[in-house]
Amino acid sequence: MEDIILEAAKEKLRRKNYKLTMPRLSVIRYLAREKGHPDIKDLFEGIRAEKNGIGMATVYRTVDLLLELGIIKAITLKGHYLRYELNWPDDHHHHLVCKRCGHVTEFGNCYFQSICREIELVTRFKIEEHALEAYGLCPQCLPAGKDYSTENM
Repeated sequence: MEDIILEAAKEKLRRKNYKLTMPRLSVIRYLAREKGHPDIKDLFEGIRAEKNGIGMATVYRTVDLLLELGIIKAITLKGHYLRYELNWPDDHHHHLVCKRCGHVTEFGNCYFQSICREIELVTRFKIEEHALEAYGLCPQCLPAGKDYSTENM
């Protein structure tokens, strides 16, 4: 899968007359390899562990360019901090965020799309994209003895 995103990234960069430089490649590879949603500090530290000479300003500039080109996307979570992930082709998902530890879990079921047309008809607003974040406690942060069960749903 990493090869697919690298080829797509190369093509987007080429179309806009950008080269696939070491910092750009490093950010893309890090996000493809890591399954989490790192913030800029985590991204910098992860890349720096592999490429010692890279600076924070370079990572910021690289992230800005990759965001502009749609190769990566930023997730704005409650508390106003950004996390980053690759913008995989045809991957539409949402996020569950633990309010205690900050862990982010992806989920793919999107029922919002089924009501978009009705909302557009009523509001005359053309919906082009959407994002959903739900906040609560992950299984590890639930109080001891308070096992959450979906049996009664």
